[in-house]
Formats: sequence, structure tokens, C-alpha cells
Amino acid sequence: MRVRATTATSVVAATVAGALAFSVFAAPAAQAAKDNLSITDVVANGGRAIVVGTTAKKSFTITSAVTEDSGIKEADLGIVHEEPSINHYWKPATCTSVGKPRYVCKATLTIDPRAEWFRNAQAGPWKVHAQAFGKDGDLYGDYYATVPVKRAARLTVDAAPEPVKKGETLTITGKLTRADWNTNKYVNYASQSVRLEFREKGDNGYATVKTVKSNGSGALKTTVKAASDGYWRWSFTGTSTTAAIAATGDYVDVR
Repeated sequence: MRVRATTATSVVAATVAGALAFSVFAAPAAQAAKDNLSITDVVANGGRAIVVGTTAKKSFTITSAVTEDSGIKEADLGIVHEEPSINHYWKPATCTSVGKPRYVCKATLTIDPRAEWFRNAQAGPWKVHAQAFGKDGDLYGDYYATVPVKRAARLTVDAAPEPVKKGETLTITGKLTRADWNTNKYVNYASQSVRLEFREKGDNGYATVKTVKSNGSGALKTTVKAASDGYWRWSFTGTSTTAAIAATGDYVDVR
């Protein structure tokens, strides 16, 4: 539970100012709910992973449902990363009554990948935290599940030659890279399994043809026999630290 302790003064000041908060202090342990104050349905980014690149700021929302018979004096929502380094993002929430004593609270937070404390080691699951203060002095806060914060990925594809005769060999190349939060650049992503997919002209979906591993430079290369007109692409399913990505299909005319 996050409370106004002296060790968290800098965090409280930053959130009240409406800015992102970073703290080197761990959040205090949650205490039991008082009287009728309870918090449920805490969701970060709609239940999806928060994908962060190298320079663009990433905004996302956290929502919660709060029950408190005296009304809400303040509510705060945030995400927390504790190991191997501590990083907290908090925001005061806007709470709307949906019929006393029930409220829906929402906060929009923004991660800046250029911040000096945001590093690759923090990719993976973050704890989602919510707390609320009732007008009668009730207060409660706790961690609610986790949300993945992942490094963005990029993936290219090139099918050659174009056009190609039916039955001849097509060479499909590409490259897999991912965001490096330490340097704010995209870097090669080696030794990753990536699917080669094909969508025949007129079809709606892609089918997997084979799986290839990226080499030490993140490069991908394989060959196939040209059979029909259609789109070729590489597709990466992602990992616990890196987001999934599919390249835009490269159309090949087979004659």
C-alpha cells in the first residue's frame, strides 16, 4: 500500500503535480481494508502488454472499481518494478460515481524511454498497484496482478527475385531488431525463432511455411519454390521481454 510516508515525499509531490513519478523507495506493504472501502477490477492498458520503443513516449491507462460509503477523497493508480532496480510510475486517478457507494477510477500514465532510470533490465512483468482514501479516513491499497512492459521490435522482409517464374527459387530475407532502452537505439535480436508466412493473392490470412532462427546480426534468410502470386512476410511471436511483430507482406508476382 502506498501512503504519504516521509520516505515517499518526492513521489507524492510528483504525482500531485501530474507528472510521472520515480522513486528509489519500495512501496509499503498493504494493510487490511477499513470498513466498507474496497478496490476491485484493476486493469492496466486494457489487459494488454505495454510496448515501449526508443524515443516516443508511451501513454496507457489504468482503471479500477472502488467501493466506499463516505465518498472518495483521493485514489492513485500505478505500476511498480522492484527487481533488479526500483521504478515507480504513479498518477492521481479521476473517480466517477456510478451509483453510491461505487466509483470507477481512471488514470493515464506516460513512460518516457529516454528517462535515465528506464533500462532493459526492467522489461517484463510490472506489478499493478491501486489505492484509495475515503472521506471518512478509510484507506486501502494493494498490488493487483501484473502487466508486461515490453521492448518494441522491428521486422523487415524482402522476397527476390520479383517477378519470378513458377517453380523457381525465391530467396526471402529480413532482419529482426528490438528497442534498447539503455542506448535508445534499435539493436539486432539474435537466435530468435521467426515464422515465414505466405498469403496467396485473394486469401484473407497468412499460413506458416517454415520457421527460421535469426543469426548473430538478427538477419533472416531462407529459400522457397515459387508456386503462386501472393505476399511473403516474417512473423515474430515475441518473448516475455520483447513484443510480437509481423513485417508488412512483400508481394511477389509468379509468372
